[in-house]
Amino acid sequence: MMLARLAFVLFACTLTLHATAEDDPHATDRAALRAMLSDVEKALNERDIRAALKHLHADVLITYYNAEVTRGHDEAVAYFSRMMEGAGAIVKEYSTKAEVGSPAIFVGDTAVAYGTTTESYKLAEGLEFTLQGNWSTTVQKHDGQWMVRAIHFSTNLFDNPLLSGAEQVSWWAAGGGFVVGLVVMWTAGRVRRRSA
Repeated sequence: MMLARLAFVLFACTLTLHATAEDDPHATDRAALRAMLSDVEKALNERDIRAALKHLHADVLITYYNAEVTRGHDEAVAYFSRMMEGAGAIVKEYSTKAEVGSPAIFVGDTAVAYGTTTESYKLAEGLEFTLQGNWSTTVQKHDGQWMVRAIHFSTNLFDNPLLSGAEQVSWWAAGGGFVVGLVVMWTAGRVRRRSA
């Protein structure tokens, strides 16, 4: 689920607003990141998280929307499996689209990028929603290969579809409780009148 966004986060590192291949000193790096994106997209579309791991540093740090944090490959695989696979999976279906906030910032062999995501979820219990989120990532070159070192995802704590859904449910519950209360009072009144 959450690692599907990784493909789009990596894509952000390949973007630049005005640079061309001729005047961009990082053109080769951006091409390498595009190739990495292609591999990660393919792996995640096939729900093969292990195939994506070759692009994640062995000590990668990922912070997810639900505030869980994983460190390293084993924890990332465990999170993905718990969320997406097996009878107890929380997420049944998802899709995601990310936008870059600005061109990736290169500092030596490290690049930082950030942007937004629009993600659609269908949870196992049937709840469907679209989430507007933010992301930031750090990638680093190791032995000539770009690797993801850290990814962070977040959303607006005070205005998001899950909060809106919970508020709507509370209104329905309050309305239902009011109707049930009226029925109980009416029934109790009739019982009292008959027994009087």
